[in-house]
Amino acid sequence: MTTTMNWSLKKIKNYFFFGILFWGCTLSVQAQSKSKNSYGVGVNAGIGSAFISGNSYQNYMDTTKSESTLHFNKGIHVWALLSMGKKSDIQIGLGFQQMGFARKQTGLKFFNKTYPGIGVGFIEDNSNSEKEITYNYRLNYLQVPIQVNTYLGRSGDFKWVYQFSAGITPQLLLKHNMVANCNPGFSIDGETQFKIDSSGFEARRFAMNMQLGLTIEYRESKNKVYFIQPMLGFYPLPISAAPRAAFPVFASLSVGVLFSSLPNANK
Repeated sequence: MTTTMNWSLKKIKNYFFFGILFWGCTLSVQAQSKSKNSYGVGVNAGIGSAFISGNSYQNYMDTTKSESTLHFNKGIHVWALLSMGKKSDIQIGLGFQQMGFARKQTGLKFFNKTYPGIGVGFIEDNSNSEKEITYNYRLNYLQVPIQVNTYLGRSGDFKWVYQFSAGITPQLLLKHNMVANCNPGFSIDGETQFKIDSSGFEARRFAMNMQLGLTIEYRESKNKVYFIQPMLGFYPLPISAAPRAAFPVFASLSVGVLFSSLPNANK
């Protein structure tokens, strides 16, 4: 009986000791990250293009020379900022992103072929007017951006903080399509825009990009921070299957606001 009681008391003491230790560590972590852990929302806009493997694009899409051009990208994310100490933090997001690239046909003439599904598939207009079509390949993703922000410096009044940012973004394809726009003054069958569900690329369900850039924060108060993030990124793996494998590249600018997720230290 005595042996059992002594063992139970010893066990209780051990639990109590580890409980106090764990509580102390928790307070220590909270004290270090009280001003860093936060949540918020941001939007982004940017431009993108893509490297297409080989000459399969021209062989499949058209018989008239087409060239790469820029595509407008956009997205919106919710963010959580988790402290890793005084010099760095992890930024994790969840949101929607429309990525893409574009090709342009210029100098189109009578009987030149266009993308299948646009009119009868070739130019019927025999006039001398300028004829140009831009093909926008759009891919809509559900994204989980994960990046590390590392402290670089701050302003003398402590309002502005500058950080180097780098990370990866796993993403799930929701939808992809192609939107063709005719240049102003030119139409096909009376239409100047065509939306086609199939982009002609066998888009992969899962993709990932890598990005790096800067995070610039403006601290309005202890609990509210505005941020700006100029980023450059690329896809190390193709987002579509061979022989029309596409490797997008992009530049983006994100803006948003973060709110402290922990109580004010003065309370």
